[in-house]
Amino acid sequence: MNNKSIRIIGAGPSGLCAAINLARAGYDVTVFEGRGDVGARFHGDFQGIENWSTVTDFPTQLEEMSIRPDFLCHPYTTGRFYMKGNYGGAVQSDRPLFYLTLRGPQENSLDRSLRRQAEEAGVELRFNRRCTPQEGEIVATGPARPNVLASGVTFRTDLSDTIMATLNNEIAPWGYAYLLVRKGRGTLASVYYRDFPKGFDFLDRSIRHFQKKVPFAMEEAHRFTGYGNFTPVTTAVHHGRLYVGEAAGFQDFLFGFGIRYALTSGYLAARSIIEDRDYDTLWQETIGKRLTTSLANRYLYQIFGTLAHRFIIWRTTRGNPWRFMHRFYNSSASRVLACRPAARWLAGTRGGKPLPWKEEYL
Repeated sequence: MNNKSIRIIGAGPSGLCAAINLARAGYDVTVFEGRGDVGARFHGDFQGIENWSTVTDFPTQLEEMSIRPDFLCHPYTTGRFYMKGNYGGAVQSDRPLFYLTLRGPQENSLDRSLRRQAEEAGVELRFNRRCTPQEGEIVATGPARPNVLASGVTFRTDLSDTIMATLNNEIAPWGYAYLLVRKGRGTLASVYYRDFPKGFDFLDRSIRHFQKKVPFAMEEAHRFTGYGNFTPVTTAVHHGRLYVGEAAGFQDFLFGFGIRYALTSGYLAARSIIEDRDYDTLWQETIGKRLTTSLANRYLYQIFGTLAHRFIIWRTTRGNPWRFMHRFYNSSASRVLACRPAARWLAGTRGGKPLPWKEEYL
């Protein structure tokens, strides 16, 4: 790709990370965003950026991608993790398990920081401009069709800083519910993989669940719904265009941690242009095995049900949780054996309805 003018469709983390690196390498970059601002599909909610899938800490990876961490990026080594029946307990790690960040157009959010850094690099951002993938060289349009939803609420609270999660199919079918509180602000959500019309019912159950464990006030509450997409692909290049982030299907199949995949794929797309290297080769070498492993994890998680819940919680609340999660998210013999049936399972049905395959709408 020898064109020094690059058009990117979508101003999410993957698109802006690509734009920042291309602009700093001397490219004339224009980003088209269909909404009126960055992060407009988020609600000022807290999200977690996992820190266990690689040995490189997230802030160090940001530095390698030429991104300043001048946004909320707070490390957590402790929390509480439960399953149905109150089995579980405290999690204590010797290194950060994840980093808490803020999503949305607000100051101190990941989205606002990336916009600022892109503008400083000379990127032109055009908002309220809906474009088709055919109009860009890089496509960063986010999830096309949801196969995981999150119903949540942001609020003010008197609760002290708290990190808590629960595996319970009654409040988050085949997903998880979480409570994140920092400096008097909270986010509580249920992430679920089926029964989508019952989303706010799952949220209400999650609220009651956490308030039984740690009673707290909820003021200035605002409910929201988010969504994600994961699809296994063998190529993220279509008709010469590079697909990044969830537009390419890059997402953690097990628990939906996608921010690192988004940023990494945007960075790799930029590198493929700057260095004239094959994009598919770059992402397959960098994140391909972890994506495949996460698909196998999701398959095994659903096959074993509550036994999988108990195993994960037992291993994270006893011993070294970072070491366990790192191994769990990286390839092993059992996960390799599970990959083929996992792919057949995902290509089949979920809840009686065919799953959308990415090739159908690229």
